[in-house]
Amino acid sequence: MRTPVNTVWYLLFRFFQDCALVYPVYLIYFRQVGLDFVQISWLLAIWGAPVMLMEVPFGVLADLWSRKWSLVLGMLLKSAGFIVWLVRPDFVGFAAGFVLWGLQEALCTGTTDALLYDWLKQSGAQARFVELSGRGLLAARIGVVFSVLLGGWVFSRNPAAVLILSAASMVVAAACALLLRESRAALPGGAAARTGRTSVTLRHNLAAISDTVRQALTVRNMVPVVVFGSLATVVYGVLDEYDFLFGRHAGVPLAVIGVWGAARFIMEGAGASISGYLERRLGLHVPGRLALWMLVAGLLLIGGVATGSRLLLPLYFIFFFMMAAAEILFMGWVQHRVASVGRATFSSLVSFVYELLGLGLVLASGYAADRFGLPAVFIGGGLAVAGAAAVYGLAAGVRG
Repeated sequence: MRTPVNTVWYLLFRFFQDCALVYPVYLIYFRQVGLDFVQISWLLAIWGAPVMLMEVPFGVLADLWSRKWSLVLGMLLKSAGFIVWLVRPDFVGFAAGFVLWGLQEALCTGTTDALLYDWLKQSGAQARFVELSGRGLLAARIGVVFSVLLGGWVFSRNPAAVLILSAASMVVAAACALLLRESRAALPGGAAARTGRTSVTLRHNLAAISDTVRQALTVRNMVPVVVFGSLATVVYGVLDEYDFLFGRHAGVPLAVIGVWGAARFIMEGAGASISGYLERRLGLHVPGRLALWMLVAGLLLIGGVATGSRLLLPLYFIFFFMMAAAEILFMGWVQHRVASVGRATFSSLVSFVYELLGLGLVLASGYAADRFGLPAVFIGGGLAVAGAAAVYGLAAGVRG
């Protein structure tokens, strides 16, 4: 069966969006130019500031203006950020680059899902959202694997080439986004716009978006579902930050630690890619079943880490496989309950909750690792997933 052209552009966009050879080496680059660990910590915090501050406003902008052009603008900003790192390799330059990268993240997170869902909905294929979103995450993970395996090699020969190629990849992603078809419901301010009453148009459109968000929040138990669904799924993203350290803790030689990371990314991509199959065959669109799926994943992580046995390490990778699928399925549940008019805004609101919880978990993880050791971070993560999954299932109800 022939793949629709729009699907191809979407998958290419997701691949190039995360195909940045600088990913595995930018911390090394910062150290090489003389930054200390305190400065690096500040840089990571600076990246998070525009994400947290602009996530929801940019969602509103995407609904008012254009979701497609929001993606294009976001990827060009990220490309510019890498160029800034190249031309000004000091703290100020890195901070400016991270601000641009953070703005890209805020522009693209909820907007990507909203664009995909409404494009599918126009042709009556919104039931395929989980399937295509999962394939998109697979494409993104392939981009990350490509970066992890090649980034260090290219950096060792020409550090500037890593930044130039990463910036070029973001430009290609912007071009792919530009070729996407955008479909969504018309905002109610169109008549006012045709009579030249711009202020009336803006008020009408903002009111329509606000009504959509308000209606979505009145869906039965939507707030606890979003909070605890986000908590359950954000954990694996937080643990991602400690994955290479855990690999070293498990005895993986430094020379092949990239293979360890690539294996995890491949497992995540594989889990996401079959999320549509899991939705159809196992009924994981039903919140009670998805909650059980996530609870089992959390327990498997605990079992794979707590014993310290290398024979049980496959459970560690299975956790990431299961949670990547769960994240796609959770977002599918949310998208099916939001109207088109304010979809990007509500998706960005969910992303804001996700990022806020992730920030809290990152801070808690650092404390836990210092006090109790690295395995405690993963055991605690497994407990957090299991507990949040249980509350998620209860809040959403058996059938949702």
